[in-house]
Amino acid sequence: MKDSVKLIRSFIIFDLPLQSTYINAQFAKTQAKLQEEIPGWSSTATRQQLISRYWYSYVAGHFYLLFVLSLLGIYLFHDSKDFNVYLLSTLLAGLISYLILYMFHYRPLFDSVFLPRLETIRDLYEGSRIGQQEKCRQAQMSNMALTLVFYVFDKSSDINSIQCHQQFAEILTKLFGVDPGSLRKNLEILC
Repeated sequence: MKDSVKLIRSFIIFDLPLQSTYINAQFAKTQAKLQEEIPGWSSTATRQQLISRYWYSYVAGHFYLLFVLSLLGIYLFHDSKDFNVYLLSTLLAGLISYLILYMFHYRPLFDSVFLPRLETIRDLYEGSRIGQQEKCRQAQMSNMALTLVFYVFDKSSDINSIQCHQQFAEILTKLFGVDPGSLRKNLEILC
């Protein structure tokens, strides 16, 4: 019960979409889901998805709920002969309220809270991804070392398969996952 009240309160004051933990969870979930669907999905695209979700889901949903609650209040406590006047005045008040909420609530919170937190989360994601790539690069042997290891393996096992041409460099590229041009140059040095 207490959690439901907190959730309703958070929605009414428009606090939930601005919490760092919520933004982080949404970013991670969206990024993982879309990377599975589209290999190479970028964090910039995920950022754009979350910005769209802010405006078209959170803001629209928040205002829609407030507006529907006011219409419900008018419907429950209306005078049957003046219902059209109440409805028209509520629609006009709703339009004016949205403009005021946009200028003094939704847009300032977006610019000063949501967007900076989203950018920070995206930068942390990019930094961790770049850090992982750097660790991987540091752990990987140089192209010359890879070529030398294969050369020693080839000579010690009497396979004698090493050839100094582009096709063999491409085969080694599939094996090691590195640049074929550099492997070919290293093969030419060893052959």
